[in-house]
Amino acid sequence: MTAPPAQGRTHVTRRPAPFAMDPDQNTGADVVLYAISDHTSTAVVTLTSLRAFAARQGFNVVHEVYDLTSLHVPARRRAGWRTVERVITGRRAAGLVAPAANHISAVPAQQSALRRWLLSVSAFAAYLDDVRKTAHRRPVAADRLERHQSYTCSPNELGTLRNDARTHLTLVGWPGDLATAIQVLTCLTHIPVARAPLAGTASSAATLRLTVTEREELVIELQAPQACTDRAAASLTARSLTQARLLGAEISCGLSDGARATTVRARLRPSSPDHRVRSAGRRWR
Repeated sequence: MTAPPAQGRTHVTRRPAPFAMDPDQNTGADVVLYAISDHTSTAVVTLTSLRAFAARQGFNVVHEVYDLTSLHVPARRRAGWRTVERVITGRRAAGLVAPAANHISAVPAQQSALRRWLLSVSAFAAYLDDVRKTAHRRPVAADRLERHQSYTCSPNELGTLRNDARTHLTLVGWPGDLATAIQVLTCLTHIPVARAPLAGTASSAATLRLTVTEREELVIELQAPQACTDRAAASLTARSLTQARLLGAEISCGLSDGARATTVRARLRPSSPDHRVRSAGRRWR
């Protein structure tokens, strides 16, 4: 896999094609790709997907820009996004290509401001998720094969698990809020971490499964071999589940295998609000 471009790095500069708001009318237009992530590996995956999407649409990629930060950071404070603005306002690119509007800002008011800004500079935006939603679905069996993944929860490898899960959700194109999904996943992984010292054996390892349903809902399922009996661990489990609910997840729990195993499911809908940005300002820039 090739290394990601530096933030704001220019690859090619060409005279942009005529501007039009409809991306379907901009075959041959120069575009800038934009991705945002907390991890370089995810930025690489996202930019690769955007590059392939742009090629299919007949766009000419003149810039590839990414920000290694969170959506919590306002656009005006992101070096990569400021580069996107300079490229578009300077008419070095006719449009923007990104995974989705909510991958630029999680605040609906700011997404509306983004659309107004693009109109004001006679530019267009093409989103990968918009095409995925309208594209003809593949056979169900193939879709399910690609849209679920299982992991072993190890207290020493939770960082790797989160990175792998983030990459998987990016690859399958889940249209929901990725940062919120990873936070919910982290809440669930706190449960087996709390139990591990109690069991003290390899068989105590829990498994975590991610599934994107036909309705684009994300189901995060945790299966722990041993039910929790320690009061302190049970308290941590309760706090973790409460936090997951506050993030917008629907939680269900149950016992199996003669009450010797616990299954916890967290369900996130694509339209679930990002509770962490409720108080964010309404300004775009």
